[in-house]
Amino acid sequence: MTDPAAPVHTVTVAGRQWLDADSFVLQCSRPDAFSFEAGQHVSLFCEQEERDYTLLSAPSAVDLRFLIKRVAGGKLSTRLAELAPGAVLAMSRAKGYLTYRSTDRPAVFVATGVGIAPFVSMAAAGKTGYTLIQGARNPAGLYFRQELRAAAARYIPCVSGTTKAAADLPNLYPGRVTGAVKRFLEPGRYDVYLCGSRAMITEMILLLDEHCPAARIYSEAYS
Repeated sequence: MTDPAAPVHTVTVAGRQWLDADSFVLQCSRPDAFSFEAGQHVSLFCEQEERDYTLLSAPSAVDLRFLIKRVAGGKLSTRLAELAPGAVLAMSRAKGYLTYRSTDRPAVFVATGVGIAPFVSMAAAGKTGYTLIQGARNPAGLYFRQELRAAAARYIPCVSGTTKAAADLPNLYPGRVTGAVKRFLEPGRYDVYLCGSRAMITEMILLLDEHCPAARIYSEAYS
């Protein structure tokens, strides 16, 4: 059986856009034979280090973009933050199951931090009409909020820390995404997609089991 995490493609770094002091978008070339679904991720390899990153791009895009958080002491994220354009990386096939499933239920997307990446890809692919609850410690961490707010039927930004510089967020919820679910999501039958830290997902699943026991839950955690 083929290992889905094995490197089978090479990509070339085209550029980098910093979103704040710690997070950036890495833009790379797209191999001719590479295909993926919105919400999937790949393994990137550099100097014997490997890490999974979700694709930001739409499946039809001509290039590949990744939302990456530079972690203190992180061997790969710190290296990717420094690579010059023209550097070559190995990459696996697309993998993962946090992809949108057609349903007659309302779709609810919940993300914190760089966990917003799969939902950015879905929005870029043309998915609209969902409820999106996006959480961060400060307004600057609500990455791609303008594009996401335009695609969502209902957009609820959540800031657990300082809410300064949030003038463009009239519906801001001052708290965590779990608090927003309790306040804004009526009990019902939903398809809920979760992406973020393992702690957030664990807490959210427990909350949904109590608050919306009929919900179907799809999740992907990062360490």
